[in-house]
Amino acid sequence: MARVTRVLALPAVGAYYCEDLAALQSRSISLPERYTAVPVTPGFRRVRQVAEAVSVGLMLDDGRVAWGDCVAVAYSGKAGRDPVFRAEDGMRTVEQTIAPRLQGREITTFRALAEEVDRLTEVVQVTRPLPPPPGMTRRELLTAPLRMWRSGQGQGHDEREVETVVEQVERPLHTAVRYGVSQALLRAVALTRGVTMAEVIAEEWGLPPPDAPVPLHAQSGRERRHNADKMIARRVASLPHGLVDDIPEQLGADGGKLVEYVRWLNERIRELGGPDYHPTIHLDVHGALGQICEDDPGHLLGHIYALAAAARPYPLRVESPVIMRSRDAQIETLKRVREYVRLRKLNVQIVADEWANTLDDIRAFVAAQAADVIQIKMPDLGSIHNAVEAALVCQAAGVGAFLGGSCCETDLSAKVTVHVALAVRPDILMAKPGMGVDEGIMLAQNEMARTLAHIRARTSAADESLTAH
Repeated sequence: MARVTRVLALPAVGAYYCEDLAALQSRSISLPERYTAVPVTPGFRRVRQVAEAVSVGLMLDDGRVAWGDCVAVAYSGKAGRDPVFRAEDGMRTVEQTIAPRLQGREITTFRALAEEVDRLTEVVQVTRPLPPPPGMTRRELLTAPLRMWRSGQGQGHDEREVETVVEQVERPLHTAVRYGVSQALLRAVALTRGVTMAEVIAEEWGLPPPDAPVPLHAQSGRERRHNADKMIARRVASLPHGLVDDIPEQLGADGGKLVEYVRWLNERIRELGGPDYHPTIHLDVHGALGQICEDDPGHLLGHIYALAAAARPYPLRVESPVIMRSRDAQIETLKRVREYVRLRKLNVQIVADEWANTLDDIRAFVAAQAADVIQIKMPDLGSIHNAVEAALVCQAAGVGAFLGGSCCETDLSAKVTVHVALAVRPDILMAKPGMGVDEGIMLAQNEMARTLAHIRARTSAADESLTAH
């Protein structure tokens, strides 16, 4: 049985940028300005910043190294997610908490090792504001954490200083660290057994052997039209995801610009794709529909009805039509919107993303019947075994499983996601990383094809050996 002789950690970079969505949706910020604009979400240094990552390598006693990448999502720090991931902090966690736990360990089963790492905690120092002094206004009270953070970042002096205290707090490891270390563990188990990562998951969860590719979903980012053409040319099953980080430009005050875009997309699918291509139009509006109609479910239905009419005859998915202030509020609002959609018999599926960050969150959405599809955003769930369980929870309840992630991820984490998808068979798999479209689709398709060919070839060789004897 192989053992881990050393744990390596080095800074790496993601394929895209972390962005402060709250700042972007509060006012129009041009792309060049985002690199210098002051953020509003604590943890960000600027509104747009390069996604940081940490590569973790588990060196085995035979000299091979199993790598995984710790990385978070683009809109970190929002809707219950962990804050922006810093490579410096991640490396410290790997060196101080992960390495002592894994060095010298036998590589046994992935599931047991991943669950152990997912439960680890660390003690860190955090700065908290002291209770407000008498006479502090409600606005000052609510903005105190942000003013405190900005002061620490050297972003200006406030008229009213925020008194703080430094405390030691025990907390779970950042989801990015748990995600990356679990990738390395999965690869280490696969190397030790001489099989693919997909087969490890299928075997340990008692699933059928991987034998077919999974339909792909692609995301366009801001280049909605040019990138949609690429998706249609490559005939992906689900498109274009879109991006709503500038409501006046991309949605319009009454949502009319988004309806106009869907009409254009409908025509473009017919023109480039032909009659035998019938994808699902999938729109992630990042809560923007809720913003323009004050989160009223009835008003939301009107917007969704208009989008469905523009998409017809293609089926429509609407992801995160609203983003509420808590998980319970998000579940309740999405549930009502979904009920309205079903009552009107629209060919529309409601997709949950925000506030569905953990396995427990996803179970709560499923139990409440609050969504037709749930995006299982892998970096948000921490260790990979949570994403496997989440997909199985969705499938058991008849809820669509969308195995997703982030444009901020790396080539390594994207390939691991492909193996998870081949094993658990979600309804759709996000092509990632980055926002270039072509690269993410290429990576996912090729990794699926190579993995399935590897499995078939080894299985065939084993069958031939048995026949010969």
